[in-house]
Amino acid sequence: MFEIDEKMRKKLLEEEFKLRKKQPPSWAKFKYRKFVRLPKEEREKEKARKLEEEEKLKKETEKKAKQKEIKRNKAVRERKKIAREKKKIKQLEKMKKQLKQKEAKELAKKKAEKAKKKKPVKAKKKTKGKKKTAKKKR
Repeated sequence: MFEIDEKMRKKLLEEEFKLRKKQPPSWAKFKYRKFVRLPKEEREKEKARKLEEEEKLKKETEKKAKQKEIKRNKAVRERKKIAREKKKIKQLEKMKKQLKQKEAKELAKKKAEKAKKKKPVKAKKKTKGKKKTAKKKR
């Protein structure tokens, strides 16, 4: 019926074997027979895969640690900046108080000097009406 060339048959067989190599080994081959060991290539691949996963995890944890440290450093810098600003504000308020006190002292001195310069005028006491006398009790 069908005539297949020998070359074509070999090509098909090669492709089939390539595809079979890509397939993982059957699960029944290894799962229930503990004494059966994986082929050497597969063991090495498994080891390499585990090492890669461990390296990835290490890199991820390092990245996360760096990010946390960066955030922490930023927060510390912000707190220090806020503390410095608060200090400056307190110093400015202190200086304002001192200036107000100096101004108040100067005003008091000026008032005192003005009061000294002016001659004190004695005010005459005026009494309205009659003097009150104590009534005797009977």
